[in-house]
Amino acid sequence: MDSDFEDTSPSGASPRPRSAVPPRTMSSPGFQSRSSAPRHATGSIPAQAPLPAPPAAAAPPAPPPPAKADPSAAHYHQRRLASSFHGEDERTQLETVLGRARGPSREEEPDGEEPTSLGAAYNGQTPAEEVTSTELWRATNAPVQSREGRRSPELYRLVIDQFAVGHNPRYQPDGPEKPRAHIFVWDVTRAMNAEVPHFVGAKELTLAQTCDWLRHEGPMRGWHRTDLAGAVEASQKGMPVLALPKEVKQKLLCVVRPDEPGPDGKPNVAAAAKQRGNRLTLLEALGVFAFEFFYHL
Repeated sequence: MDSDFEDTSPSGASPRPRSAVPPRTMSSPGFQSRSSAPRHATGSIPAQAPLPAPPAAAAPPAPPPPAKADPSAAHYHQRRLASSFHGEDERTQLETVLGRARGPSREEEPDGEEPTSLGAAYNGQTPAEEVTSTELWRATNAPVQSREGRRSPELYRLVIDQFAVGHNPRYQPDGPEKPRAHIFVWDVTRAMNAEVPHFVGAKELTLAQTCDWLRHEGPMRGWHRTDLAGAVEASQKGMPVLALPKEVKQKLLCVVRPDEPGPDGKPNVAAAAKQRGNRLTLLEALGVFAFEFFYHL
């Protein structure tokens, strides 16, 4: 039972009265509400420290300084841009050194004019000065030329006669059975703008290799195989025509002339082969009776 007395005396003693303590209220000094007291983490989970602030993003690296232009490269490009015909100029200079330079291109020729010296007269006895070089690696630049689309028998005859193959030191044989038939064919076909080359790349072709080139490579370069009648017809239209022995082991070449054929129906030829001359029979030039022919438009 509750009592206003505190029983602190031994058994049988009179109880001592409890001191009266007034109850504490919210307005009492020193009173602190439980709800207003600071809270502390309790229990087995420790309080976590606040997360550190994320590091500031690194500043992007400064761009490298612009590279200095190579003055030599700039000069090169300026030269390239100076003319759209830069490569053509260099090639023209090289061909001039080698003696291969030609006259104006088709686009530069006025309509109705032939790139030839038609005022000159050649009879096959005296060669033009421009075609007498004995440096066989050097191409000739013949004064009389023809090309596809402007062919004529008169012009073709003049092209052949200017070389005077029978009197030109350029076509002297290198020795017995070592004719320069391929050099003569090279020169004539260059003047006709239907070149049978003496060089393929850096390789200089022999007579035998030139014959093989005509048979195997020529058809891909505009040379067409034909028979005797076709050869006569093409030559009389001013087209370049070549003849060689039908037997492939015989390595010789000659140029068919645009003359009227002989009684046997065979044309005359110009050659530096078995014999050397400006007007020979096929038998005299090649020493055989069976032939094959190639023409170029």
